[in-house]
Amino acid sequence: KNMYTFIKLNTRNGIMWQVQWGLESNYRFETPLSEVSQVNTVDEKNGRFFLYPTSNIYNFILLDQMDGRSWQVQWGKEGERGITPIF
Repeated sequence: KNMYTFIKLNTRNGIMWQVQWGLESNYRFETPLSEVSQVNTVDEKNGRFFLYPTSNIYNFILLDQMDGRSWQVQWGKEGERGITPIF
């Protein structure tokens, strides 16, 4: 529901970026949320990972649809971004 910020997800391995657009160049950027693959290369498969929105626009749930693992994904300003496993 945020009109300026999106999360770009590699559905094969769970790697994500925060993408923001705007009319002024200093508001347009792409920055990593998670640069670490959540699976080994041999286990990558298109559509394996899916992002579910929550009622908080800054948080999503990343789900591995093959083994059920999940993570809290938070976007925001530098220092507020990250991904945390949900046990």
